[in-house]
Amino acid sequence: MSHTSRWTIADALKINESDPTTTMPLISTDFPTMDESVMIWDTGALRNIHGETVTFKGWHVIWSLAVDKIDLTNASIVEEWDTRNNRAYIGFWFSKTGNGADWQWGGRLLQTSADLRPHEWSGSLVMREDTANCVDMFYTSEADAPVNQSVPSVSTGHIFADETGVWFEGFSTSTEMFSADGIHEANSDEDEYFDFRDPHVFMNPEDGRVYAVYEGNVPGMRGDFTIGSKEQGLIPPGFEVGAGAEYGAAAIGIAVLDDGAYEAGDFSKSRWTQLEPLVTALGVNDQTERPHVVFRDGRVYLFTISHASTYSGGLVGPDGVYGFVSDDGLFGPYRPLNSSGLVLGNNQTQPLATYSHFVDPEGYVQSFINYIPDPTAADPSAYRIGATLAPTVRIALEGDRTFLSDVWNYGEIFAQGAWPVDPAPDKRPIVSESDSKIIE
Repeated sequence: MSHTSRWTIADALKINESDPTTTMPLISTDFPTMDESVMIWDTGALRNIHGETVTFKGWHVIWSLAVDKIDLTNASIVEEWDTRNNRAYIGFWFSKTGNGADWQWGGRLLQTSADLRPHEWSGSLVMREDTANCVDMFYTSEADAPVNQSVPSVSTGHIFADETGVWFEGFSTSTEMFSADGIHEANSDEDEYFDFRDPHVFMNPEDGRVYAVYEGNVPGMRGDFTIGSKEQGLIPPGFEVGAGAEYGAAAIGIAVLDDGAYEAGDFSKSRWTQLEPLVTALGVNDQTERPHVVFRDGRVYLFTISHASTYSGGLVGPDGVYGFVSDDGLFGPYRPLNSSGLVLGNNQTQPLATYSHFVDPEGYVQSFINYIPDPTAADPSAYRIGATLAPTVRIALEGDRTFLSDVWNYGEIFAQGAWPVDPAPDKRPIVSESDSKIIE
């Protein structure tokens, strides 16, 4: 029996971009940046396998997709920003306070030897349960040629800290977790633009098993779908499904890890079983990026992000974070939050202001600044590129409804706990200036 829930056309018709309870705050053009030498976007906090944000030896840690600026004068920032995915790697930051004002850039997380493909895309950084400092970076290994390749993968290392900061060792190899199979989700043979990325790995409190949710597409040849009554939902009389609806085929996929594999640190393909998607958006939207779950008050909240530009069939919705809720466990059924699915969208006067929202177990939401219109410029189409973290906001989760409740500092994070480890500072490796080799 299928457990897949649907985000229907009727649901999406309920989206209200003017609702202040589901709208991100406006961002001033004089926003601060974290570091002028790098540009960052998708970001996530160091967490445990249960989804909680944790500190390590008193330090807050986050990872970000990043590129180094080529021109530090910002003369070419538009081109560099618009092509950033072609140079993307995963970097990290650390902070004593987590208040957003004292992030220190740590540099690259994965060694280049770990790269199975040219680009490192989004995922999740997770402390390994029952270890002192082992950490797994679940991420997307991506290449555009010779065909579109996008494979959830994992690299493992160790985290260290002393009074002055945080560093990592390891992350020298990667393991592919699973690939789009054309059965549970579309692959490149079915859809040359298929999406298969952003693994979010967690332990389900109901059964104690480890799962991964990820972005995918409904299996089948691109554009060769029938949008029937199940996909339409309870549309009003006389409503006609718009042209091109069959090109919206997003799905939130799920896979389960074999028992014992997590404890052994074995995330290889043979240890994962891909299941039917949790949610599909056939006829509605073609992207459900960075899916992640929150277990709260006996419910399962499933969040994802999407773009205005990926809606299909004439449907309209903002760039932002969307969500679904289940009262009956991880496999649903799910219904869209706020009836429409919209949790937080950009203000209509700043439609591209923020993106890649991530909701933590206490409702704090982190995102990055994308494009902010500049009303003071002579050119009315002028804007400032962000490439830094947006103000953190908080949402209240009340059953199947959400409400914007608080606005915090730029880049602020809140930990739900400290990783259980000896707080004594670690000893830093000594690097010889002559040969850059570590001296024991």
